[in-house]
Order: sequence, then C-alpha cells, then structure tokens
Amino acid sequence: MTKRITGVHRSPLLRRFNASAIFANIFHDGPITQREISRAVGLSFASVTSVVSALEKKGLIQRSVESSTNGGRPAALYKCNSTYRYVMGIEARKDELFFVVSDLEGRVLSQSTTPFDKKIGRDGFLDLLLRGANDQISNFKGRETKFLGIGIGVAGLVNPEDGSVTILSHLSNWGNIPLKQILEEKLRLRVVVHNLAAAAALGESWYGLGRGKKNFLFLSVTDGVGGGIVINGQLYTGTAGSAGEFGHITVDDHGPVCTCGNVGCLETLISIPSIIQSAKNLLADGVSSAIRDIAGGDLDTITFSTLVEAAKREDKLAYKLFTDVARYLGEGIVSLVNLLNPEMIVIGGDLVQAGNLILDSVNDVLKRQALEVARKSVEIVFSELGGSACALGSVVPLIEEFVASPMLD
Repeated sequence: MTKRITGVHRSPLLRRFNASAIFANIFHDGPITQREISRAVGLSFASVTSVVSALEKKGLIQRSVESSTNGGRPAALYKCNSTYRYVMGIEARKDELFFVVSDLEGRVLSQSTTPFDKKIGRDGFLDLLLRGANDQISNFKGRETKFLGIGIGVAGLVNPEDGSVTILSHLSNWGNIPLKQILEEKLRLRVVVHNLAAAAALGESWYGLGRGKKNFLFLSVTDGVGGGIVINGQLYTGTAGSAGEFGHITVDDHGPVCTCGNVGCLETLISIPSIIQSAKNLLADGVSSAIRDIAGGDLDTITFSTLVEAAKREDKLAYKLFTDVARYLGEGIVSLVNLLNPEMIVIGGDLVQAGNLILDSVNDVLKRQALEVARKSVEIVFSELGGSACALGSVVPLIEEFVASPMLD
C-alpha cells in the first residue's frame, strides 16, 4: 500500500511534493478538511489552502456534499475525484480472460469475460488478450487518455524484473511470454504483471477483508492453488517472484503426481478439478450418492456446485470429500500460521462456495495442530469480493504510483 508522504519545506520542487503529500492524504483519508490535512502532512494552513485550491481547479479533488462541523462554522470536506483516471485490470484464468475497468476507488465501470480453449495456442491467446483490452478501451471513446494503464494477474510464475511470464502449468509448452513488453508495445499503456494470487491479495488489501490488516495471507483455491503474502502492509513476492506457491506444499508423500513434478502437493488434493475427479472416481466404482441424481445420471456434468448441493443434502460421499479437503487445507494452513503468524487468512476462488462445509473443519485442524500463540491471533475468512479480487488488485500498483507521484499525472 502507498507510503504516506509528508510535506517538504525546501527545494525547487516544493509545490509539487507538497501537492503530492496533500493529494495522497485526501485520497486515503478523505473526505477530510484542510485543517486535518495540515495536521497530517505538517504544512501550514495557508500552504494547504493554496495547494487544495490548485488540485480542485485541476479536477484531481472535489468538495464533498457533506461538511464538517465542530460547533463553529462548517468546514468544507475534500475527497479524491475518483473518475479523474481509469485503470484496467485483467485476470488470465485457466480457460477465460476477465476484463474490468474501474475508477481510482475500485468502482467497476465496465467488465467482460472471454472464454478460450488452450488449443488456440500462445499467439491466439495473446490475440484474444489484446482484442479484449482494446474492446474495453473502445467503450470509453473520447476518454481514452484517462487510462493510467493496465494490470494483469496471471496463473503462472512472473519475473518481477521484466514482467515476463511462464504461464499456466497446463500451457507449459507455450514457454516464457514477455507479457509486459508485448502489451505495452501494442496498447501504448503502462502495464504491470502479477501472479494471480498475489494480485488478488492486493485486491483484498485495498478493497476487501484485508483492508487495514498489516499482515495477512490470501489463498486462492480454484483450478489451482496459490497464495499472496502481505507483510507490514506490503506485498511480498520473493527474490524471483515465486513467493506464495501455497499449492506446492507437500501434504501426502504417497499422493498424486503434481504438474510441478512433485508428489502429494496440496494442489493435487484440494483444487476444484481434483475434488470433482475424486467424486467421479468413487461414483464410477459404484459408491451410492445423491451426486449422481443431482447430475442427472451423467458423471461428465458434475461440477463443484453439484458437490456443494449434495453436501447440503447431507450426502455421505459429498460430506466425506469436503471433510478430506478441509483436513488437507487445514494442515497446509497450520504450516503458514506457525511460520508467518498472520492476523488473517482470506480464502478466495471457487472453494468459497463450500462455506462452512469446510471452514469449521479447517478451524478444528488449526486448534489441534497450530501453535497456540499463533492460532489465537489469526482469523480464517472467505473472500467477499467474488471473482473481482485479482482484476481489481492487479491495478493497485498503478494507482499507488499515480497517488505518490510528485507530478500527479
């Protein structure tokens, strides 16, 4: 998250830096009065008044319809003009691209989803990505210059130095893709690239349940299993950008072979496809279950929602599947809690549909196995951002740069 800037009282860039300090304060804490700004940034009321007037004239800030009263004359409240700039977030999922355009406060202005088949290949994927981004920009005809840039979250390993991606384990034959370079050259916009779960962690940090939390983890459980780590309010990505690969914690030495080449990775046991496949295998072996009836007798139509519905009907097979998932997930979380001592762990992705079918059991595992001091200080919750956490979070670095920049635009 953005480091707060305090005003400076010397240098030729005095006004620019003071404007940056004041704008950042209004962005994060508005609606706010000029006297409150003066105290927060350490500048005189006269200096603040001058800069606020300039920022308001430029359109970066605006007066709130409310006013502050402390028994005397009402004081004007100022807030960021959130529509001064737009940002585009993209989430590259396993088989679809999700695009969202938002204002500076994360309010969604436009969104779309484009499915794809891996058979289209690397070039076909990039073509869809560029076409989708251009379609979103075209929705704002005449306002294209408002775009700060594009953030993209990808289910793969991201090189923090150049924004290149080793994308999606099931598309490993695509090789390394210089994603940042390609998008910036074609779209002529600033681009930042993050791992999908890391971007979602930023989304939770700014707009979700992680807001205000200094140390928390985001765990994404969908087609794969990933993690994002926030330490002291900052996203931690590691030396090579691979921090947070939660799905590759080994929890069963005799488990299935993972796409990474290891055996018994958590991802092989709790990812949504693995849960569905376990159900199909047991049903094919003749296990009686309501799952078959809900699926209309066709095992190929079984979805995660099918399993959730069966579990809610107290189906024994479905209940057993979720009990196993909760146990493996809980054991993985125990390692994280003991190692990192977070104040919150936010679970996102399709697994959220299961709700208390697994959450209660995860907490039971935590109580039995985690260190007491770490266990008592952590809260396990499900994300409330739905499928938007990654796309919204991917643009956070762009907004941070904009707010902190002495030039402001």
